[in-house]
Amino acid sequence: MKRALFLLLGAAVLVGCGFHLRGSSAQTNIASAYVRGASNVDVTSELTNALSRSGVHLLDTAIGATVVIDLLDEQQNTRTLSYTDRATTAESQLELAVRFKIVGADNKALIDDRWARATRTYLVDTNNLVGSAQQEGLLHGELVSDVAQQIIRSLNAATRKTGAR
Repeated sequence: MKRALFLLLGAAVLVGCGFHLRGSSAQTNIASAYVRGASNVDVTSELTNALSRSGVHLLDTAIGATVVIDLLDEQQNTRTLSYTDRATTAESQLELAVRFKIVGADNKALIDDRWARATRTYLVDTNNLVGSAQQEGLLHGELVSDVAQQIIRSLNAATRKTGAR
């Protein structure tokens, strides 16, 4: 009984303070955007989907766009963090970094060239390499989503400062 009351009280405090879990879509304060991605950037489609879900009108050209988002480069890296006693990988880290810049409608740089980065660490099961490979694939999808959300948050912060809409 006390435990249930404690959990209910804790939930009420979290709701009352405005806490909410970070979702997969961030609201934006811009009307239209053009996303230009280099051929090696996997984040382009995730970013355009997230912007579209947020109500941003995506244009086919930079003409008339409130902002132009240039995805310039992407780097992916997997590194071993620890080894087993048999000298096989026990723990790995995935890293994804995307270099981007954002320009406003008046060709003014809202965000200069910078990197958005995300990492994930996971255990490698040498007895289940297929499962470990699937886990790595799922984590890569999370990294792509996280980097896209970082770019959207940067866009929101930059347009809030300048008042671009």
